[in-house]
Amino acid sequence: MLRAMAAMGVASSLGACGDSSASTAGIPRPPSGPPRSPPSPRPGDWPAGIGNGRRVVVIGAGIAGLVATLELRRLGYACTLLEAADRAGGRVRTLRAGDALVETDSVQPCLFDLHENLYFNAGPSRIPHHHEFLLGYCREFGVALETFVNDNRATWLQRQAQFGGAPQVARRIDADTRGHIAALLSTAIDRNALDAELSATDRTRVLAMLRQFGDLDASSAYAGSHRAGFPGQEDAGSRERGTLLPARDLQELIADTFWTARRAFTDGLDQQPVMLQAVGGMDRIPNALAAQVATELVLNAPVTELRKTASGVRVVYENMGSAVALDADHGVCCLPASVLTGIPNDFDAAHRAEIGGFAYAPAVRIAFQAPRFWEREHNLYGGIAWTDQDITQVWYPSHGFGDEQGILLGAYLFGGAAGEAFTNHTPPQRLDATLAQAAALHPGLPGVAARGISVAWNKVPWQLGAWGLSTPSALLSADGGYVFAGEHLSILPAWQEGAILSAYRAIDSVVARDSQAT
Repeated sequence: MLRAMAAMGVASSLGACGDSSASTAGIPRPPSGPPRSPPSPRPGDWPAGIGNGRRVVVIGAGIAGLVATLELRRLGYACTLLEAADRAGGRVRTLRAGDALVETDSVQPCLFDLHENLYFNAGPSRIPHHHEFLLGYCREFGVALETFVNDNRATWLQRQAQFGGAPQVARRIDADTRGHIAALLSTAIDRNALDAELSATDRTRVLAMLRQFGDLDASSAYAGSHRAGFPGQEDAGSRERGTLLPARDLQELIADTFWTARRAFTDGLDQQPVMLQAVGGMDRIPNALAAQVATELVLNAPVTELRKTASGVRVVYENMGSAVALDADHGVCCLPASVLTGIPNDFDAAHRAEIGGFAYAPAVRIAFQAPRFWEREHNLYGGIAWTDQDITQVWYPSHGFGDEQGILLGAYLFGGAAGEAFTNHTPPQRLDATLAQAAALHPGLPGVAARGISVAWNKVPWQLGAWGLSTPSALLSADGGYVFAGEHLSILPAWQEGAILSAYRAIDSVVARDSQAT
């Protein structure tokens, strides 16, 4: 696994801070854990001017292609960045009034009102606070950031088979789960079940910790907690402050993995607070990068052939109805494998096989414009609600608080059978199904939601998938003068930071080849 991480150019938590295995006396210490992987390549690792007199063609102006072009140009390479679409950014797409969402079998106009806060991030929507390279480019190029509310304890979880299908407030699930677990562990300690593991002092300290952790009473029992809120707290105007909610039975909370799995979601390293988003829409990020490489960027230039030559590569693309052949020393291919498989090429058998078999998530997102009733009626300011229905998630916007209107993400299907089914729906069918299911969380939503729009990434031209699901192998190595990049070739698939890391790995390969030739 560590070798695979190193091959993908990703710094693991073991190796990102450098090697300190030698003592001050110069005697190596015995290894204290798994072998460390080398840090991933990054700007500053490559010799200045290595690219002088050399040409690179970069294919695909998503985040990987934009970053590759920017950093290669800084090393002296003459670059051309080809993009089939009429915009840069790839799957980083923000839809606003007047835009159109084109799929392979439909076109949806975006009918939102014209307002700075009425937009829909159809692709990447959040940035973990430790995705340092992406955040570094935002800082360098002036992309303003704000908080993305990924975890809001005021939001709801809804499972059809429990509690009569009624949504449950997340804070109540959290408080009752912690309380019951703390009470059980306290009972085990009191019954001397952990005497072999705990000293007398430890027992006292752990019991005190558990009373705080679970909000237990003086006898280490759990009978409910003010942390769970009060009756009607999710409804604006409630007058029941100070009333203790009865604790949910532990058996109800463990009857299905839905409750703990959904509440544990934001414990994942890439989902922990603080999360960030670009002010005004996530496309501010690729737009800022594209502005830096504007002279190298060619839009509306779909590639029609990828060939190897004795000295490098030849890329054939369309330009205003004519075929153009471009020869270069290197090609950096940043296309999704789902698109690349349809382009004639002379890659070797291993690369062709992996490209043809690479799987992508059939993710779907569906958004509506609506009055911000979730704020006025339910005190919901950002965050994500979960349901076990196909729509999976409902997102409340993390910007424009207090506005009259907002864009509600009514469904986010990550993939699987539900993702395939919604992908195969017509756009109107997706909207109808989403409103019918979201009514379990918000019964009045179908009456106020309007101007819906959806994106099924498996049907978006030049993308044909949301993010890579396969484990790369051959594509981590060069084929002649071509190297490959994209989120699907990183240890962070689906993340913009993964695309950047893959671009750095591709640059490292290009630089290594030219260093050997010098």
